[in-house]
Amino acid sequence: MASNILPFRFENTILPIGDIPELHDNLQSIRKKYRLHPLAQPSPSDIHLPHFIDMLRVFPIYVHRYRKNYRCVGNVRAWELCRAWLSPDQKVPVSLIHGRFKSEYWSRNYLLETYYPNVVYGLPAEDSISLHSILREWSSDLELPPPFPSKAAYRRTMRFGKGRATHG
Repeated sequence: MASNILPFRFENTILPIGDIPELHDNLQSIRKKYRLHPLAQPSPSDIHLPHFIDMLRVFPIYVHRYRKNYRCVGNVRAWELCRAWLSPDQKVPVSLIHGRFKSEYWSRNYLLETYYPNVVYGLPAEDSISLHSILREWSSDLELPPPFPSKAAYRRTMRFGKGRATHG
């Protein structure tokens, strides 16, 4: 399925995460230029991995093929987590970019995706506590396994202390 809504054509497909071994060279240069350090990673045992994979169906990793190699160009955080959490043969949803690599577009996108989600979706501890209650109830109503195996796993992932979680 090709699309022309974005400034490039792409095709949604599934690839083993091991087939996407590196970040695009241009984005690696940006990472060095702006000294973007790796973000902390929640433990995979604290995340319900099938839910994470489901999320990738909505927010896939963007991949560009150059010669015979695939390189990550978008949704870099998800790509990093997949490489850390999943076996190389685990297949993940990706959007395969067709055509020339548009350096300006992807460079800008990388900087935006690095900072804006943390600012826009960053939650204070009180909201994180409320979110835990909502997640428990929502999972139960939808008859889904909880997204986190325990309240402790949720606290570690959301980075707030035990005393702050007594309300949820």
